[in-house]
Amino acid sequence: MEFTKFVQKWQLYSSHRALLSCIFWLILWHLFTSSNGATKEEERVALLQLRDSLNRPNGSALVNEWVGIDYCHWDGIRCDRNLLVLEIYLLSRRQLGLGTWYPNATLLSHFENLESLYLPGNRIGSWIMPEALCRMSNLKVLDLSSNPLNGDIIPQIRSLPSLEMLYLSSIYPSHAFIPALSALCGLKNLRALDLSKNSINDENIPPCLLRNLSSLETLHLSRNLLSNFPRTLAGICRLQKLQTLSLNDNLIQGEIDPCLSKMTSLFNLDLSFNHFQGNLPSFIFSNLTSLIALDISDNEFDGTLSFATFANHSNFEDIDLSNNDLMVNTESPSWFPSFQLISLNLRNCHLNKDQGRVVPSFISYQTSILQISLDYNALEGALPSWLLYNTTLLGLSLRGNSFSGGIPLSSGFATSRLPLLDISDNRLSGQLSSTIGYSFPELRYLNTSFNAFKGEIPSSYGNLTKLEALDLSNNFLQGKIPINLRQNHASLMHLILSGNNFHEGTMPSFSNMPNLVDLQLRNVGFGGSITRSLVNLPILQVLDISQNNLSGSIPDWFHTFPILAIILLSRNQFVGNIPISLCQMQQLHVLDLSANSLSGVTPPCLSNITSWKKESEFELLSVMWIPTFIDYILKVPLTTKANSLLYEGTPLSLMTGLDLSMNQLTGEIPSQLGKLTALYSLNLSFNFLTGHIPKSFSTMEKIESLDLSHNNLVGSIPPEIFQLHFISTFNVSFNNLSGSIPFGYNIQPFDESSYRGNKGLCGMPLHTACTSRNNKPPQQDEEEERAGIAESDFFFFSCIAVSYVVGFWVVILPLLVSKNWRRKHYAVVDSCIYICCNKFSGFLARIKDCC
Repeated sequence: MEFTKFVQKWQLYSSHRALLSCIFWLILWHLFTSSNGATKEEERVALLQLRDSLNRPNGSALVNEWVGIDYCHWDGIRCDRNLLVLEIYLLSRRQLGLGTWYPNATLLSHFENLESLYLPGNRIGSWIMPEALCRMSNLKVLDLSSNPLNGDIIPQIRSLPSLEMLYLSSIYPSHAFIPALSALCGLKNLRALDLSKNSINDENIPPCLLRNLSSLETLHLSRNLLSNFPRTLAGICRLQKLQTLSLNDNLIQGEIDPCLSKMTSLFNLDLSFNHFQGNLPSFIFSNLTSLIALDISDNEFDGTLSFATFANHSNFEDIDLSNNDLMVNTESPSWFPSFQLISLNLRNCHLNKDQGRVVPSFISYQTSILQISLDYNALEGALPSWLLYNTTLLGLSLRGNSFSGGIPLSSGFATSRLPLLDISDNRLSGQLSSTIGYSFPELRYLNTSFNAFKGEIPSSYGNLTKLEALDLSNNFLQGKIPINLRQNHASLMHLILSGNNFHEGTMPSFSNMPNLVDLQLRNVGFGGSITRSLVNLPILQVLDISQNNLSGSIPDWFHTFPILAIILLSRNQFVGNIPISLCQMQQLHVLDLSANSLSGVTPPCLSNITSWKKESEFELLSVMWIPTFIDYILKVPLTTKANSLLYEGTPLSLMTGLDLSMNQLTGEIPSQLGKLTALYSLNLSFNFLTGHIPKSFSTMEKIESLDLSHNNLVGSIPPEIFQLHFISTFNVSFNNLSGSIPFGYNIQPFDESSYRGNKGLCGMPLHTACTSRNNKPPQQDEEEERAGIAESDFFFFSCIAVSYVVGFWVVILPLLVSKNWRRKHYAVVDSCIYICCNKFSGFLARIKDCC
């Protein structure tokens, strides 16, 4: 009976076991999801609080991006499958003007599963509750680069047990950050460390940092102040797991330590831009067979380096030996490459100097190579067709060699895929190829300048529909510029044809080129007036049509170009006044109207140009895809400090100058020009300017070159000009200036040539000594001259004689002329005598009575 009841209960339990099991797991799932849901809501709220903190006090970053419930799809947020935040990426999101950011570290402690935190460039100064960072036990990657950290956070970082990658480049101020570096010695699991751009010297690196971090695989110490390389490298050589080492842009001197040869795990080694010297022992690099990339460029290595040293480096992809005193030999001893390079830079390496100055033959075996630079090696012979028509190359630069002949044609029906070709500054000659559109259909940048090509530009150059930059300058080209090269060419951005002999009579039209930003037609023989078709180039930034035979007046429509920054019209035959409309060009950086026949006055409204009053950088639109490896930079010839120089890169974008020299301008120099506090160069020489040098020039705090020579200026030199810190070229010669030459900030930095031709000037560096007379301004000299005459003896006695004569005749002359006047005069005299006699008699009587 009992057994029957037991069986019945068991059957009942069995029938409900599945239901009970489901209920049990439902309860567990509910508990789990309730807890997880609370965590997710907590993380969403913490992200919103982080956003608000980033914007304090009144910013607007992320307010339109971090909205809604699904925070895992917010910009810069990455989650796992359970919708928990794994990564926060905020690159330079704090807005300028909001000042330093002090985030609360407790906000980050809510992200218990966070693995990566990227906060570079957000002006983080310190943290509120930094000890809360210790709760991020899963954090593996931390990037705090480009922030003004005060060092308080560094001790907290060492408490992150899982940290593997730490990026602390460009921390400022470095004096507050560097002393805390020893706190990083406890990060035993660290695999990547970036301390670049921090002004670190050898004494600042804690010894424990290179001794304890034995797991390091990547170390960046570039752009610091390291100089005592043996001490530093001795510690680095202990890091046997190191795969990437960057020491570029330091002050390291001496020879390479042989201990580098023992770092056989190295994949990437960058020692560029230092002061390394001496030979390169072949055993150092022959042992580093794991190398993928090697950069020792821009040092002072000398001796001979054979490329056979790298024969067994099967992993080699990128090598840069450029700009040393090395003699690189690729042809002997005989060897065969086991590598397939992607990038090769042998610029200025005395390449194969003892082997006939030939192009390295091993390149013909490279089937994956993308970029080659063999610039400035004095290579000779014809251009190798096998090199130009390589099927993988994307960039080839052979600038500054001695190649001769023309551009070789392809063999058979082969065409080149090259988008970038630079064969400038060679000895190439002959006609330009008329089949270039077929041979190089992918060309985007072509530079054949400074050669000896002649004849006309083939119309096929206008058919290169992908061409963005074309430089044919400084050859012997003639004829006309093809119409399809100067009209309706949608892709062309830079057209540089200067230094040729087109002599077209009048300037041809340029229109319907929507992307043209740079037009350089310097010294090509154009005549007539400036073509108005230029107004159809909507984004033109640089216009150089100097040294031609252009005439007429300067157009008054230049202000219609919205971003025109450089106008060079010098050495033409322009006449008339300087257009007032130029004053409306607020982005104008350089205006050169020198060596023309312009007349009238200097427009005072030039002081209204914003870019000359407030320092600014104009963004020069360029062919952005061109790699820096090829070293293509737009260059513009500018005249300053009495020299014509090629400006490029940042100096070009910052340069400001006004040159009105060698014209026929009259009148005084407008004092308003002193408002141009951002002007670097001002040249008003060789005109007919009068008046004084404006004292307002003392406020031109950025001026480096000031030339006022060969005018008719008078007065003294304002001493305030010599207090300008940056002025290095100053010329006021051949004027009518007077007085002593002031001593300035740099104790008379200019020589005699700056002042000659002014007879009234005295003092160093002239040989005319200053006296009390010529040391004073002209008006003061006149006053003192008058005062000196008044104090002389001759003047004194002359005044007495004149007074006597005048007084005598004032009394006598009326008596001689008028009888009536004589009668009255005598009556007055008799009356006076009578009164005097009576008074005298009375006086005698009183004396007698007293006696």
